[in-house]
Amino acid sequence: MKKETVIHSVEDTIIHYVFDAIFSNKLYPGLKLSESVFAQDFNVSRDLIRKAFSQLQSMGILTYKKNKGFTVKWLSQKETKDVYTARNVLEVGIITHITQQNAVGAIDLSSLNEDIETEEYLKVTLQNGEYVKTSCDFHLNLALLSKNDFLINALKPLIPLSILAGLSYQDSTTSFCSYEEHRSLIKAIKSNDVEYAKSIMNNHLHNCVDALDFDKPVKKDSFVGEM
Repeated sequence: MKKETVIHSVEDTIIHYVFDAIFSNKLYPGLKLSESVFAQDFNVSRDLIRKAFSQLQSMGILTYKKNKGFTVKWLSQKETKDVYTARNVLEVGIITHITQQNAVGAIDLSSLNEDIETEEYLKVTLQNGEYVKTSCDFHLNLALLSKNDFLINALKPLIPLSILAGLSYQDSTTSFCSYEEHRSLIKAIKSNDVEYAKSIMNNHLHNCVDALDFDKPVKKDSFVGEM
């Protein structure tokens, strides 16, 4: 599978590094990130590091406290399951709406097919942190097709939390393949069968949770760590 090389900004590179580092447990929930160490290792200013960290904060991956700086957010097993319960309620409704719209020819699914190709590429090239992010972002992009701002805005804060759960608890031995299930979601929409589409979405979100390893050792403390 060939993929064009994408040139990332320095901020993007730092963000991608943090995703991959959380996925591999090099960075972990509760760990305080050192702006000065990141600045030294990436050979950039602390202001640029702070901008990248602020983006991660807005995504829900990092938290910030005055005089304490940025730390990797801790998401418990219960919180993770609650996130997916909320997503299930919303996304079954979203796919219902989109399937109904597709039946009257009002939906263009081509962008989602491109998302899946990117997702598969990241998986097979072992870019695990970005793979988890892209896999979760697929669902937000699906919601955007609904053109319903209330549904979109309700789902938006849940996607970064799902990314964090995937980065923290992903089971490297699982046979779960999100991009194949995403292809099934698109086929379900194209079937114009609302009940079938709802069942595929419901099963997919349950599989997302089942693929997480909540027994995986996850460090959690307030140690001021360095890279």
